[in-house]
Amino acid sequence: MSEKIVKVTLVEESEKRQEDRSINFAHLEQLTSRLMEVEKLLEEFKAKLSDAEAELKEFKNKSPLEKRFSELTGNTFKDLTPELEQKVKTLQAEVENLTSERGRLRNEILTGLSNVIMPVETDGLVETTEEETFFKFRDGARYPNITAFLKKEMKFGNPPIYVTINPEGIRVVGLTERTAAVKELVNAIESLRAKAADQIPKPQQTPIPQPPLESPPSEAEMEENIASIFKKAKKRLAVPT
Repeated sequence: MSEKIVKVTLVEESEKRQEDRSINFAHLEQLTSRLMEVEKLLEEFKAKLSDAEAELKEFKNKSPLEKRFSELTGNTFKDLTPELEQKVKTLQAEVENLTSERGRLRNEILTGLSNVIMPVETDGLVETTEEETFFKFRDGARYPNITAFLKKEMKFGNPPIYVTINPEGIRVVGLTERTAAVKELVNAIESLRAKAADQIPKPQQTPIPQPPLESPPSEAEMEENIASIFKKAKKRLAVPT
C-alpha cells in the first residue's frame, strides 16, 4: 500500500517538475537553440538529398549508353544504381528524422510559451526615457534564440512601423530597407500636409443675394385672370357672320 503511494507521489513530482520546466524561459532558450541546429542540419540534408537524386537520375539516363560502350570496348561496366539508390534512401530517412525532430521541438516550445512567465525586472533596473520603458531580463540574462523564435514564428516583439521626429532629424522605426523607409516617410509627410491643410481656417464666403419671391396672386386677381382667359378663348372660337 505504501509502495503504491510512493509511486503516485513520484509521478506527481515528476509532472510538476516538467510543468515548471516547460514555462522556464532559460529552458525555452535551450530548446530554440536546439531547434536552430536541427533546422540548419535539415537544410543541409535536403540539399544533399537533392544532389543525390539528381546524380541517380543522371546515371540512369546515361547508363544504357555507358554499358553498351563498355561492352564494345571490352571494359567492365560498373552499375552504380543500387549504391546511389541506397544513398538516396539514407538521406531521405535523415530528412524525415530531422523534420520530425523539428516538429517535436517546435511543439514543445509552443507548449512552454502557452504558460510562459517572462523573467523581467519589475523594479530598479527598469529604464524609462521620454519615449519608451525598457524592462530588462533578470540578472542580466540574455535570450537571443527564443527572442529570434518569438519574432519569426510568433511575430511578437517586432517594432511597429512609425515615424518619429526629434531636433536632430526624422526616424523611421521598424524598417531597415531604405526604399520601404522612404515610402513610409513620404506617406507620413503627405499625411502631415493634409492634416495641416485641413486645420487652416476656411475663408467666409459672402452669400449671393437672392431675388425676392413674388407674392402669390389674390383670389380676386385669379378670378379676373380666368375671366380674361375665357374671354380671349371665346373671341378665337367665334364664327364670323
